[in-house]
This record gives sequence, C-alpha cells and structure tokens, in this order.
Amino acid sequence: MKLNPYSNLHNGASIGFFPLLATLILLSVHYFTGALDWPEVGNVRAQRDFNSAIAMSLITGYFWFALRLMHQNVASTLISLLVKTNQLSQFSAHRRELANEFKHHIFNAIIISIMITIVYCIFEGLITVKQEIHVLFLTATAVPFWFLAILFLFQISSNIKYLTTNVLSQAGGNIDRLKSILIILKLGTANSIFATGALAIFPIFWLKKDIPSIDVLGVTFFTGIVGFYLFWPVIKLKSMLELEQKAAVLHLEAGIEEGIKRCAEKQESLTATSIEELESEKERILKMGAGVFAPRDKARVAACIALVPISWLLLIVVEWLIQMPYYG
Repeated sequence: MKLNPYSNLHNGASIGFFPLLATLILLSVHYFTGALDWPEVGNVRAQRDFNSAIAMSLITGYFWFALRLMHQNVASTLISLLVKTNQLSQFSAHRRELANEFKHHIFNAIIISIMITIVYCIFEGLITVKQEIHVLFLTATAVPFWFLAILFLFQISSNIKYLTTNVLSQAGGNIDRLKSILIILKLGTANSIFATGALAIFPIFWLKKDIPSIDVLGVTFFTGIVGFYLFWPVIKLKSMLELEQKAAVLHLEAGIEEGIKRCAEKQESLTATSIEELESEKERILKMGAGVFAPRDKARVAACIALVPISWLLLIVVEWLIQMPYYG
C-alpha cells in the first residue's frame, strides 16, 4: 500500500491515483464475486451486501486519499514553520520522527481493524457457517476499510500534536509564534473539514433499507463523537491563539504605556517612531486574531457540515427514484 508519508509533492493527480485505482479494483472484485448483483425486492441480506460493497469501497479509497493529502499538507506546513525559525535543515529529522510515529500507528491500526472484523464475524455467525464467495470477499475487504479509517483518525490528531509540541516551541517572538499557531490551525481545520466528507458516504449503507430508531441514534451519536474528535485539535489551537494573542497585546500595551511615561518624564529619549512601531505591531496581532477564520473558511466548514444531512436527503431521493416503475 503506497502511502508516501509526509512527502511534499504538490500533485493532486499523483496522490489520488492509487486511492482511485484501489476503489475501482474493490468495486470490480465485488462485482465479479456477485456482491453488486442488483438485489431483489425484499432480499434484506443481498441489499445489505450490495450497500456494504459500494460504501466500503468508496470510503476505503476516500480515507487513503485523505491520508496522502494530509501527509502532503503536513510536510508543507512543517516547511513553512521551519522557514520562519530558520531551521529548514531540521526538516529531514522531523520527517523521520513523523514517519516512525506513522509506523506505530500502522501497527496499531492493523491490530484493531483485524479485531473489529473478527468480532463482527462472530456476532454475525460468519465463522462457523459456510459462506458465499462474495460474503467472504466483503469480510476480507472490511479489514482495509477499518484499517484506513482508524489510521486516519490516529494521524489527524498526532500530527497536530507533534507540530505543536516539537516545532511550535522553537518559534521566536510574538508575531512569529502567533503566525506559526495560525499556520497549524489552518492545517487542522483543512484536515477536519476534509475528513467530514467521509460521513457523507455512510448513508449508502442504508440504501433501500428500513432505518431502525436504534440505527438513527447510533449514527447520530457516532457522527457527533467523530465530529468532536476531528475538530477538538482545532478548538484547542484556537483557544491557544486567543490566549497568546491577549498576552502579546497586553505586553505591547505595557511597553507603549511605559514608553509614553518615560518620554513624558524625559527619563529616556524615546522617539514617536518607536511607539508607533509598537502600535503597528499591536494592530497586526489584533487583525491576525480577527482573520483566523475568513468568510471562505467559515463557508467551507458550513458546507462540509451540511454535507451530512444533504447526503441523507439524497438517499431518500435515490430510493424514491429506484422505486419508480421504470426500475421495477
């Protein structure tokens, strides 16, 4: 599986090729094994297999692409931070550390994904009963599905934590440090927004199926938990930025007041230019806080959040179209 961790290749076609190819291969395998045969009306098991084959194939490719895009964005962000602190020579060392952590996450994700699949097979009685070939392939492809989903969740928080702990600490003065926080905040926001797109694919699992109340509650709870987990690093960084911004402004205001006082008492020669420079820096810091989430960023967040209910609405529309006489 080609993941290319933390490469700085600005080529969307390159990072999307293998995930797209994997999705097409999975769909082809499910098609030739029979999982994608059009289910007969009332055949709940066949409908569930049909839905699972499509949804798991799409989500597997989506998370693979999301991982590769995240690694590229982390590499770009890391370079930007190191340039600000004149430590670009440390890029290879940081990349090795991130890659080592990535290997640990791969191991843990493999173990968890296999355990989840085994537990599912036990509860569904798929181990003791002889199964059709398409069911066996569905069970097998559940492993990479869970593996990539879990690996992505591991990475989305650990990368932000690494940059905050090991790179941000090297940032210099007020402006540079606040700019560095802002860069990491933008990265976390972009990753979280992109990750919510996967939630819009989940309704495919319930195509042409009755949705029990327990499923509605479960999906709602799961969506809330995942959404909170995805945006929690962003919330923490936003809080950090606000606190350090206030501290920087207070420090500058104290310097301005002290300068004015000394100038008035003629204790020290202080030009109006130096006070003006402090005022200008204060204005830059205040504007930096106001521009954390530009209207475009807010629109992106709102659009991604809206994708979830829109996807369920599309599911209803698709079911209505399928039930028309033409499809009968």
